[in-house]
Amino acid sequence: MPPRKACDTCFRRKIQCVIFSPGIPCDWCSNQNIPCTFTRGPQKKKQNALTPDAVYALSRRVEQLENDLARRDVEQQSASPRTEPKSSPNSQTQKTPSHVESQVAESPIGDVVSESAGVTPRLSHQQLGRNWYFRGMQILSRKGQDWIEAKTGQASPLEEYVAFEARGDLYTYTNSQAKHDLSALPARILPEKRATLAIVDEFFNSTADLCFPVLDRALISATIEQAYCPWNAAQSLPAQACVWALNSWTRFFSPSAGLLASVGIETCINECKSILERCHWEPSLEALQATLLLQQEYQGTPLNVQSDPSMHAIICHMICELLDSHQQETCREDPLKDRKRQHVDNLFSLCYILDKNIALRSGRPPLLTEEYYDGNFTSAAPGLTELPHDYPSDPKLNLVKERTCRLLYSPKAAKSSDGEILQYIRQLDYELEQWRLSVPRLIRPRLSIPPDFSPLIGEATRRQKKQLINLQLDYHYTLIAIHAMVRKCGAANEETELPEDLHSVVHSSVDISLEAGRSTLTFLGLSLKLLGRGASQYVQWYAPVAAMALFVNGLVHPLSDSLQIDLGVLIQAVGIFQSIPLDSLSSAETRQIETLNVPATVDALWYGVSHKGGARGSCFPPDQLRQFTVSPFPSTC
Repeated sequence: MPPRKACDTCFRRKIQCVIFSPGIPCDWCSNQNIPCTFTRGPQKKKQNALTPDAVYALSRRVEQLENDLARRDVEQQSASPRTEPKSSPNSQTQKTPSHVESQVAESPIGDVVSESAGVTPRLSHQQLGRNWYFRGMQILSRKGQDWIEAKTGQASPLEEYVAFEARGDLYTYTNSQAKHDLSALPARILPEKRATLAIVDEFFNSTADLCFPVLDRALISATIEQAYCPWNAAQSLPAQACVWALNSWTRFFSPSAGLLASVGIETCINECKSILERCHWEPSLEALQATLLLQQEYQGTPLNVQSDPSMHAIICHMICELLDSHQQETCREDPLKDRKRQHVDNLFSLCYILDKNIALRSGRPPLLTEEYYDGNFTSAAPGLTELPHDYPSDPKLNLVKERTCRLLYSPKAAKSSDGEILQYIRQLDYELEQWRLSVPRLIRPRLSIPPDFSPLIGEATRRQKKQLINLQLDYHYTLIAIHAMVRKCGAANEETELPEDLHSVVHSSVDISLEAGRSTLTFLGLSLKLLGRGASQYVQWYAPVAAMALFVNGLVHPLSDSLQIDLGVLIQAVGIFQSIPLDSLSSAETRQIETLNVPATVDALWYGVSHKGGARGSCFPPDQLRQFTVSPFPSTC
């Protein structure tokens, strides 16, 4: 039997074992004055799940995607309009203040793209979350980066793809154009009315209304009529902003060919923002809907949170003001008054859900708390087969998220002892399980998703299928947000082993978060066909957190028996995500998804398979893996 390279203590602690000469204790055991033994049994080597064929297939897919993206860019440049749209004689139009010209180069998004065209995009805390620790140390920090390099004994490639330093969000509303005098700018004609109506039809015919129910059919029809009213231009500004915001959503749908060819998405975003700024963001139902549509389009997905904090604060302020005004309004004659009041209540629930997502990802405190929520937190009535709402999540589940923010993510929680952290995790896990059991059985989430599980239930309705996907993914995400925080334990005694009872509890929570991560990636792959054009949005939101859970565990336990399983799940998931056609993605989505590829799969390969340059059970040399892993994907998910 060949001599072991590390003593039992160094092997258990996953540190480098330095033996200056045979027969004497290693450097660590000698300094700690403990026995240096080599009594552990031989480790079983599992067959590597990776094969040269898999690497070759993925490499070919990379080349194909790069060629497709280059060809699409050339086609878009040759087909992009350069002239102002002409209004047809039969179309109803209305002029609005313009913020900028329609050229992409002058828009905020255009600025971002041009500045970063030659730079590999990097994931931020808002995409990966702030719940990644080891013994109380934040892994996505400069100290965490140093720890990774000290642990592996080599430079970390992770810094190339993850922003360790706190920095501003990539897509924000801050722009020098806001300094201009809006009243002095020229007017711009609204998009054709029939184009706006076509977008509304697409909104309610697609899955968008089940994912982001920001519109009411009757109310938005009245808003459009008000926006195109030629004799009421001043009073219809919020309605006009809503029209521009609606037209910015064209990339999520497939309206009639050529109907919107002359109106750019960036133009719509800038016009909407210009009008809202001119109105000083005064609260109104039309302004709130426009702001929500603008925020979600600007972020690239209705689930994402990469937004300007001030924009989110404006939304929370608007909804609170509207809720208060509609509750006090009694004498105003309005045939749609009751419908507006109900829609404001629905929008408050939607904003409450989005607020919790932002709080968990960004580390900022929730702005809409349980005390101000006027909705219904009660469980679904017995016998129901679906939830009575179409929000992207369940408000009752987001109540658990709010308590998670307060107990595990707040500045006060940073001072919690190990016992308090475990108590809070146990309490939140119990509340989460009670919520899960309250969900109708047909759409009830489950912890483990087998590879042969199918969310496409034959007898289920479209609404039930959408609710099943939303609840299942959000349940797994909440599980990871709760149980991944168990790695904060042990911060007080970094140099000593955790007590056996504490070590057992910690690993129990870690196992739950790992299973949730694996199941998230598996479930996403199984749901792509049902999600359709919206699949990339779900991948952007859920895949990074799920992959990060597996990556952190591989970093902490590089010799874990589950490492090869996790690597197989990651590679299989990326292969499925790559099947999303490029023509269903916008340029912004393509660049956002590009950032998901490397950290989710490649760095896990680099650390897990090639850790310490050892190729533990790997059939690929580290240089070959490294060369493959850093190849920039144009769109991989």
